[in-house]
Amino acid sequence: MNKSLFKLSKYDFIVFFREPFFALPILVLPGIFFFVFMKIFSEQIGGSENFGPYIPIYALLISFLVLFFNIGLQYVTEKERGIHKRLVLSSISIYQIIFTYVIRGVILSLLGFVEILLIGIFVFNTKVTDHMFLFVLTFIVMIGITLLFSLSTHNLFKNSRQVLPYTIIMFQYVLFGSGLMFPTDGIPSYLKFLVDINPFYHMKEVLLGVWNWTGVDLVNILYLAFIVLLCFGLIFIKSRSKEY
Repeated sequence: MNKSLFKLSKYDFIVFFREPFFALPILVLPGIFFFVFMKIFSEQIGGSENFGPYIPIYALLISFLVLFFNIGLQYVTEKERGIHKRLVLSSISIYQIIFTYVIRGVILSLLGFVEILLIGIFVFNTKVTDHMFLFVLTFIVMIGITLLFSLSTHNLFKNSRQVLPYTIIMFQYVLFGSGLMFPTDGIPSYLKFLVDINPFYHMKEVLLGVWNWTGVDLVNILYLAFIVLLCFGLIFIKSRSKEY
């Protein structure tokens, strides 16, 4: 089983790097965008030493883009083309297929985090958290929740044409309703519930609480636990249809 998983993961990365115009933006653009972002705001404010909290926010945004768009859409495409069925008919199980997505998602998300962390430290002399080890563990948990959310919701669609509107709506929703790109303080009160039910808003709050060592609100943890249970429920319901 371990050999099959290793070979499958190796093949997965080979396919990923075989398309340089697809792989390079995921590996390079996070650092470029973060550099431009920091450069603009440091020039406006006059310094970037206290911009450390933007690192976990941007890291979560990178994780969302990688896990939701790259891996989520790939999952639907491969299922549509029958790749999963052919693998399952061989010695590969559906759990090994999913685990290859997990491996690539964690590695790419951590690479993006390390990339922006090094830029923040060595280019902008930004102060980072004193609890980096705990933050990395928390970030890995957030990666797992994001990947679970991505795969369980994308699994509801049969083909890429069906899933495209969903990805566009979710992209806009996460950008404007989570605080990852735009502040949510100015959102009208009658729309505030859209922020409260956004799982990425709660992920952001958890990561900032650990990064700043200000504590984590129990409401954020309980809501994320609810999201995890909801995702497992979606997977269970879909698995009864015997589709791969």
